[in-house]
Order: sequence, then C-alpha cells, then structure tokens
Amino acid sequence: MRDILKTTVCAVALLAAASNGWAQGAAKGLKDAYKDYFMIGVAVNQRNVTNAEQQALIKREFNSITCENDMKPEPTEPREGQFNWENADRIADFCRANGIKLRGHCLMWHSQIGRWMTEDNPTKEVFYQRMKNHIQAVVSRYKDVVYCWDVVNEAMEDNPNAEDPYRQSVMYKLCGDEFIAKAFQYAREADPKALLFYNDYNEADPVKSKRIYNMVKKMKDAGVPIDGIGMQGHYNIYGPTEQAVDDAISLYKTIVKHIHVTELDIRVNEEMGGQLRFSREGVNVTDSVKQHLADQYARVFRVFRKHKDVVDCVTFWNLGDRDSWLGAANYPLPFDSEYKPKLAYTYIKEMKNPAWDMPKRPARPARPQGQAGGRRRGGFGGFGGPQRAPFKPELAFPEQPGVKEDFVPSELNQPGQQYPQVNSQGYARFRVDLPEAKEVTVSLGLGGQGGTKLKKTYDGSWVGTTAGPMDEGFHYYHLTVDGGTVNDPGTCNFYGSTRWESGIEIPAHDKDFYAMRYDIPHGNVQQVLFPSKSTNTVRRAFVYTPPTYGKNKKEKFPVLYLQHGWGEDETAWMTQGHANLIMDNLIADGKIKPFIIVCTYGMTNDI
Repeated sequence: MRDILKTTVCAVALLAAASNGWAQGAAKGLKDAYKDYFMIGVAVNQRNVTNAEQQALIKREFNSITCENDMKPEPTEPREGQFNWENADRIADFCRANGIKLRGHCLMWHSQIGRWMTEDNPTKEVFYQRMKNHIQAVVSRYKDVVYCWDVVNEAMEDNPNAEDPYRQSVMYKLCGDEFIAKAFQYAREADPKALLFYNDYNEADPVKSKRIYNMVKKMKDAGVPIDGIGMQGHYNIYGPTEQAVDDAISLYKTIVKHIHVTELDIRVNEEMGGQLRFSREGVNVTDSVKQHLADQYARVFRVFRKHKDVVDCVTFWNLGDRDSWLGAANYPLPFDSEYKPKLAYTYIKEMKNPAWDMPKRPARPARPQGQAGGRRRGGFGGFGGPQRAPFKPELAFPEQPGVKEDFVPSELNQPGQQYPQVNSQGYARFRVDLPEAKEVTVSLGLGGQGGTKLKKTYDGSWVGTTAGPMDEGFHYYHLTVDGGTVNDPGTCNFYGSTRWESGIEIPAHDKDFYAMRYDIPHGNVQQVLFPSKSTNTVRRAFVYTPPTYGKNKKEKFPVLYLQHGWGEDETAWMTQGHANLIMDNLIADGKIKPFIIVCTYGMTNDI
C-alpha cells in the first residue's frame, strides 16, 4: 500500500512538473526565440496597454515598445508650451512596471509637428528655439525609460526623379538640411546616453537608400550625433526582394553601428511604404495569400538574422491587424484582428525558410483613356508612382574602394549603346535591361569566381562591375540569364569559343600599336572565296593587302598564312586581333616591309 501511494505521489509530481514545463514553453514568445539575435518590439496604442489580454500578449512576445502616436510632436505639444503627457505617460508607466524598454518615436516629423511651429512664418532662429524647447522637454521627461529616439522622421524625398534628394517640407524650405543636424544636437544635449536614429521608409529601394546613406554620411562627417538608421519596413508580399533588403543593410552598416527595423508590416496588396494615402480594401485572403505573407516575413527575417551584428531591434507596427494603420483587410501583421497568431508568426518564430518563390505582381488593368490616376505622396512602389525611373549610374552602382569612376563605353559597343563600359584601371561595368529576369551573370570576371553576378537595380535593369581589373586587350564573354546563354545586346558579336560571343576591349598601355590612325595610308581587307579540295566545299579567306599593293604591277609581296587560335575562325585576326591595323602602322613607321596576310579557317575546332 505504501509503495502504491509512493508511486502515485511520484506520478502526480511528475505530471505537475511536466505541466509546468509545458506552461513555461507555451509562454515563450518571439522575444525568447530571438534572444540571441535582437530585441523584438511592437508599436502600441492606449487600448493595448489597458486591456488585460493584450497586456499579457505584449509581455509574452515583446521586449521593446514604441508609442504608435502618443509621443509624436503634435500630440505631445499641440500648442506652444502646453504639453499633453497623459497618453505617453500611460505607455511609459506600463514599460516601467513591466521592465520593457521603450523606443522614443518621434521628435521631428513633417507630417505631425504642431502647426504653431511654422504657421506664423518664423525666422530660422525662432524655429530652432521652438524645436529645441520641444525636443528637450520630451526627451528629458522620458530619459529614465527611453533607450533610443527616432529623432528625425522621413526627411528624404520619395520621387526617384527629383533633383533635390530632400523632402520639400516646411522645415527644409525654411532651414535646409541644417534642421536635421540641429534636431540631433538638441536630443543629444537632453540625453547623452540615448541612441539617436534617423528613420525612413522605402529604405530598401536603391535610389532612396543611397539618398539616406549620403545624408547620414554627410551629417556624421560633420560631427552630427547620428547613432543609427531606422528602416521602417512597410513592405508587401511582392517586394522588396531579400537581396534588396540585404543590400540596404550592407550599405547602412558602413556608416552606423546600429540599425533598427522600426515599423515592420507586410501588406498582401501591391502598395508599400509610409505614404498616408493607401487602399484599405485589401484582397481576398486565401490560403495562398497566407503562405505568401509567411514567406515574405521569412525572407526579411532571414536577412535580419544575417546582420545581427548591427540589427539591434525589429519592431512590428501594431499588435494585431485590428490596430493596424493599414486596416485589417490588408492582413499585415503576425497576429490577426483577434490577436491570434497567423502562419506568418510560426515562420518568424521557428525561423523557417520560405516555402514558395516570391509571387509575381498581378497584371494591372488598363486605365480608361483620359482617367487620372490616384495621387499618393510617394513615388516608389504600388500604384500612382512613375513606372520606371530614369537610369542614373551614381545611384545604380555602389562605390567600390579604389575603383576610379572614369568609366566610358567600350569601343566595341553597338552604335549608341552606353554599356558595357571600361575604366582606366581595367575594370569592366555592365548594364542589361532584363526586368523579368531572376538571375543574370556575366561570364567575364576573375578566374575561379564564376564571372560577375549582376544585381537588379531600381529601374529594373541588372548592373555590376568586375571584382577586379581585367587583363589588357580583347575579351570574349556572354550572359547567363536564368540558366540560358545569350549575348550582351550592348556590344558587337565576335566568333570565339566556337560560337558568336560578345566582346569587350580593355584599354592597353600599348594601344597605339594597333590604333586606327588617320594620318597614314591603310591597306585593304577583303573576303576571298576559294574551292577547298580537302573538304570538297567552298571556303572563305580574309586577305590583307598593304597600301601599295597593285600600284606597281611588277612588285611582289611575301605572304603570311596566319592561323587563328582554337575556338575562333578566319575572322579573328583581322577583327579581334587588329592584324591589318598593326601592319599599316608598322609599314608607315618604316619598321617592316609590306607583305600580304591570308587568314583561313584551320578546322581546329572540328578536332
């Protein structure tokens, strides 16, 4: 009896322990799954921090909080010197009580600064005093709980065609980009310990990311205390690509040590970015749409984990679809309108890889003639922006240390074609217009590296520069597009490697040796057809005759039969090898006696 009782007690104890373990396991959230990577944050409203169930969800899943609206300039100081702290205090107190870090958002934003700051057309000095008073009052009040601030929000221009990279806000028109520097200065004075961020959307777009990079670099070079870049992350299931996000982070981490993903949500329609005009109708959320949402979250989180050395925090913009500024129909968050986890939540938490390829954007219906499109604030992504931005090399090609930017079109290009290009160091640069391609590689490149992999840039074309300088002289190459071999449409074709290939000429230090000079007489190259008894066919030869050939009927000339290399044919020596130009120059300089050159097909390729 005693043994039975002992066994029963042990069983109950084990069951209790197991139940407790299961409960603890169930209580683990995203913050626990990512404890070795970065903090997981969420933007909250007043309902989220006062509703018991939503409070519990926040405490289980997240270890960083952002006020969605309650710390922005206009809500905190609607009239000069009259502060409204109630809502911001409530969220700050929730963070204090639960030991959760608070991200400050945001101190200066063109869309929600108090109208009193600029409506009386103040001088720059008056505006700066007002801005300083506001920033330092807010930062000082919450410095015990806020660990970082989005100091300036969305100061860069959306339109990729704009000449001025800065948003033409009231603040910029009054102060230029100096207002950005002043905002960071005032924030640092108020809290020397807080990390200070510049925050913007469409931050993975090649044009805008370069604008953000250039601005932050300029500011930091001038001593402005910018600690990090906030990537808002308002994406959709069609983009940006994993590579685009990776490229943006790789660019930003060259100038800052801290990157936060500050406002992450992923729409299931085609719109993206932080524009304030958008569709709230959404799409029919099928099982396929749910999978595409999960896959896109999987892609971007895979990039975030890759860059855990610089990505400190990833924040979702709202707790559930019910709260989302985009509306529940856009289905943008890992939790649905009833705060239940979606398939996307599982993919994020379990760090799964995407199951499917990124979907193609649906065909856009033709707009009836004369019907105007809806206007949106931005120019990138979705409807309403320009279909293709004009190509600008300074935006498409990232800076490469040690590479001179003196690229010019190759001399072998098709008429009017700007690419491929070469520079004085021997680097080759490519651009091909293949907007539907998934992968493009140029066979030209350093040995053993498989050529040069091109990257898709902002206008849909593919671009790239060789990793190192190429050997001087002529090179054959081709493109591999999604597994198929094609020639570069920008350059002429030349027979080599037993097929017609693209060609590029890398400038040589002795290029005058084979230059086409205008101050000397030139010989003649002609095609001659002849019967070939050994092959029982008619063959062709390309024959060079010197400038004096035929002028003196009695003059005789030696003949050189010049054989091509393997993979080439009878066109090679005159076209790629410039044999005729070399002869013309040597004869004119008195360095050689004239002779005839005959080039035929040597049949070595058939062996």
